[in-house]
Amino acid sequence: MNVARVRGMQDFLPERARKKKFIEELCRKVFEKYGFMPMETPIVEELALLTAKGSSDEEIEKEIYSFEDKSGRKLGLRFDLTVPLARVIATNREIALPFKRYQIGRVYRYDRPQAKRYREFTQADIDIVGSESILSELELIAIAVEIMQKLKINFYITINSRALLEELALACSVKKSKVSECFRLLDKSEKIGWKQVMNEFKKSKISTEIISFVKENSLEKAREKIRSMKGNIGVVEEVVEFFNLLKGLGLEKYVKLDLSLARGLAYYTGLVFEVKCSNGPSIGGGGRYDKLVELFNAKKTPAVGISFGVERLLDVAGDKMQLCGETRVFIVPIGSALSEALKLAQKMRAMGINTEIDLMKRSISKNLEYVNKKGIPFAVILGEKELKEKKFTLKEMNSGKQEELKFSEIEKLKELVKD
Repeated sequence: MNVARVRGMQDFLPERARKKKFIEELCRKVFEKYGFMPMETPIVEELALLTAKGSSDEEIEKEIYSFEDKSGRKLGLRFDLTVPLARVIATNREIALPFKRYQIGRVYRYDRPQAKRYREFTQADIDIVGSESILSELELIAIAVEIMQKLKINFYITINSRALLEELALACSVKKSKVSECFRLLDKSEKIGWKQVMNEFKKSKISTEIISFVKENSLEKAREKIRSMKGNIGVVEEVVEFFNLLKGLGLEKYVKLDLSLARGLAYYTGLVFEVKCSNGPSIGGGGRYDKLVELFNAKKTPAVGISFGVERLLDVAGDKMQLCGETRVFIVPIGSALSEALKLAQKMRAMGINTEIDLMKRSISKNLEYVNKKGIPFAVILGEKELKEKKFTLKEMNSGKQEELKFSEIEKLKELVKD
């Protein structure tokens, strides 16, 4: 029998699992501070929903884990948390708008596994549904900045507008039917380089004029080109306004314009953004998707969201994270003190102190070695001598300092062993 882990999946042993949990809890606290409420959706969705034109694209469709259940229904594992959200909004029309929700959950993509890229991963996702205002995007950027700062990650955020990029593409003679492919190739520029992008454009018979504008990365020149072709310059003004709002909050220093940014998913319609490590991968991203909800037989409903890759955050910040052990006290019973030690452990747990007790009947030295290895900050030693005197010994592992406490003084433990 093959007992190897499934390719592209991960096991999280306790130390790494605790750090992952810490990141998820940090995201929850920040999300809720801004008024986002929790929501959950199934991992399994109808395949037709996941592959509906406009909810994904060809690349994503190839990566969906799909199967037939015992009733012959065609189903798939969700590839993100946004499409299920759109389904919920479309089928629950009584929801008050704006609807601000967060969800932290596993998603699946049958991608080629490689370093820091998995087939099963966790997204921490927030969305604002019902608001057309770019104040919504502003809130998402503020949240991203706060999370990155709290995790002490060196980061920056790139911003663009799909609407602007489409106007620029049309002004540069890109055919309407080729716009999506144009976006896909521009989005790969960082990975494959501009020379290869140029070759791909020529191979696909796409006008290459847009490449020079994108590489120059100038809003002013993009505006002039769109204006000269009688395009909608309002899409440029929206980006200018957004940067002014960022400046007003002191967030502009974290944000850069990147006219090549399109984001891979087809449902984006307006401002898009990506959170990147200064010396590493993308660790989050999102944007506005005003047409996704209406795909599912609903009225037009504006929406915008951002999602953070929890494993990406863990890969970047995990080595720097120093978490105290969740267990605060380990009880070492000696001889006939076991019964009293068990009662003591239960009293300590009732007080809210995370407590373990020796389950292996080991010596004091072996138990203390185990306590050090696990990073438990305190040990309680209870032997026959202590039992007779109705007290126990509390040992602080880092300093080696010991003190004796009477059973009647157990309440003092709360203060002594607190974080």
